[in-house]
Amino acid sequence: MSRLLKIARREYLAYVRTVGFWLSIIALPLVLGISTLAPLLTMKSAQPERLAIVDLTGQNLGPAIAKTLVEDQGRATARALRSAALSAAGPKAQEEVRKAQVRGGDAAGREVLARYNPAAAARFKAPKAKTIVLPAPAEAQAAKTAREAGVAARRDVAAKRLDSVLILSGRDDAVVMDLWSRNLGAPVLENDLKRAVGDLMRERALTRAGVSPQTLKAADDLKPVFNSLSPKAASGEKVALRDRLPTFVGVVASLVLWSMALTGASILLNSVIEEKSSKILEVLLSSASVPEIMGGKILGVAGLTLTVLFIWALGGAFALINFAPGLAADLLAVLLGKGLIFYFGIYLVLGYLMYAALFAGIGAFCETQRDAQTLLGPIMMVMAVPMIFMGQALRSPDAPIVSALSWFPPFTPFLMPVRIASDPPVAQVVGTTVLMVVTTVAIVAFSTRAFHVGALATGKVDLRTLLGRIARKQAG
Repeated sequence: MSRLLKIARREYLAYVRTVGFWLSIIALPLVLGISTLAPLLTMKSAQPERLAIVDLTGQNLGPAIAKTLVEDQGRATARALRSAALSAAGPKAQEEVRKAQVRGGDAAGREVLARYNPAAAARFKAPKAKTIVLPAPAEAQAAKTAREAGVAARRDVAAKRLDSVLILSGRDDAVVMDLWSRNLGAPVLENDLKRAVGDLMRERALTRAGVSPQTLKAADDLKPVFNSLSPKAASGEKVALRDRLPTFVGVVASLVLWSMALTGASILLNSVIEEKSSKILEVLLSSASVPEIMGGKILGVAGLTLTVLFIWALGGAFALINFAPGLAADLLAVLLGKGLIFYFGIYLVLGYLMYAALFAGIGAFCETQRDAQTLLGPIMMVMAVPMIFMGQALRSPDAPIVSALSWFPPFTPFLMPVRIASDPPVAQVVGTTVLMVVTTVAIVAFSTRAFHVGALATGKVDLRTLLGRIARKQAG
């Protein structure tokens, strides 16, 4: 045990002392943070679309469209305020803010949020308007046809005095929309304008048919009261955010294991290849047993990956507590309430040990990275399968094919955490865990023999040769 821990310590410190290790810890959260915040930062920094409307229909559609765009912005602000309440103080605060908005608008909603979380209310900022409507150029307003207006619109758009010009022509149910715009790659404004004009055409068609404006407004305000219910919910009926959190946590746990198996095992593989090519492995074999060497290496790299995860988890917890305390409390309750943290931990440990032992055994047969690619191909294909079926496991966790794949040990640690929200039968949880333990023990025993044979082997080795040498070693 002493030699195993010394090897683990050596393996751990060999990477922790490097600058690249600490840069990698910073790099991934930085990239994820930038990719997550990039759309938000882009929206905040982008200038609103400067739109002019030329209405040749004679039906006063221009002001109605401008009013619709302003109302859309108000709804976006209302949604953003409810989202801020959810992340800062939980579902109850979100519902109270929604009710306050119905009674007194966004100002009342902010007052309610301030009672739950003053800091969140103080830092809340309404989303920037996507579009502002400006007066149309005089020449375009004076045009008699859409073609004449288009000539003026094209000139103003090309000169960047306006970002877009909408020209409306036709009448009643035959309105024609011509949009001159500098931006060819973003159809968001096009969709907003088509929806706004379509709604106005429908409303006016119904008015011409004799439907009163009051009836139209009452019909537009009709919305069903939707309740998501489940006997598996914590309340016994209504589903809350906390009831859905296990699914999200399960997906994160599966992705963490997948990344650990890929990055940690590749580190282990590189370490074994490097030490074999430099003859260090032969020196270690003269002073320690194969289980001690392989166990120490696996433990050292496991400590390395756990260090990275701990630092990331600490940073994530700090961010949640400060910016989304309601979500942080729900997440902690979910992990500790039903013992899910132990559930995920078992699959994490067994899954990592299974793949790490396999990679270590393969690494002992490889002289270079090129040799490793030949033997790693089948393993990488196996690891890709649960990622393919993870989406199906989210939508239909009890689907027969997902349940069947969960019993296949290489897939078990990835699929079972995702299925936890469906509350799989205890027999499946216990059965897949026992089967995975047996498989992990078998793979560790197999990899130990492979490590012993491969550490002293020379020359190129393919999969068939590897299995043949291990079989001869076992028979001998």
